[in-house]
Amino acid sequence: MDLFADIEKKEVEKMLRCSRAVTRELKPREAAFLEGEKPSMIFILESGEVALEKSFASGKRNLLYTVKPGEVFGEAFLFSGADHYWYDAISMKKSRVMMIPWKFFYGFCENACGHHQMITRNLLDIMAGRNFSMTKKLHLLSSTSLKEKLAIYFLDNTDASGHVKLAMNREDLADFLGVARPSLSRELMNMQKDGLIRVEREEVFIEDMDRLESLY
Repeated sequence: MDLFADIEKKEVEKMLRCSRAVTRELKPREAAFLEGEKPSMIFILESGEVALEKSFASGKRNLLYTVKPGEVFGEAFLFSGADHYWYDAISMKKSRVMMIPWKFFYGFCENACGHHQMITRNLLDIMAGRNFSMTKKLHLLSSTSLKEKLAIYFLDNTDASGHVKLAMNREDLADFLGVARPSLSRELMNMQKDGLIRVEREEVFIEDMDRLESLY
């Protein structure tokens, strides 16, 4: 887990006891927390998958990002001064989360010693990485067309061979891009007809890198 990077297992166990961390099992579509609730914990996903999503009265959903095992979530509210969650954290499948009370990060504990400083440093690294990811998403969403958004997304997630393994299904990708799923499907078909990409289930192969980059 990134939060415990470079910390020995016995020291991690000591800190978890000291912080009074607890674990919780989540059923599919069960919330780790909901918008409007008062923040008090940092969460670590031990297993499963959790989606951070913003829901609107119209029923529209904006997928902010998906949390994978070993990753931290809810950390954005720790130092922000926010008195409630701004989005929901929903389990996409059977999941297990660890919850660490905030107060552990605000003060230095005798039992944790220097490792307390290390876990705080790791948390700041995680927050910086998350901010960078959200900056990239803002850049993506500021694009003027869906084709441009898809070009940016594919180029940002491709490997050296021009292969993109989609980390989410079509519905989630549409929510992530802020578009309707039928619009997404139509644009993928158009880009494939234009010879820009080839789509095979949950995989995309870039056929013309130069033309795709010209859309960026």
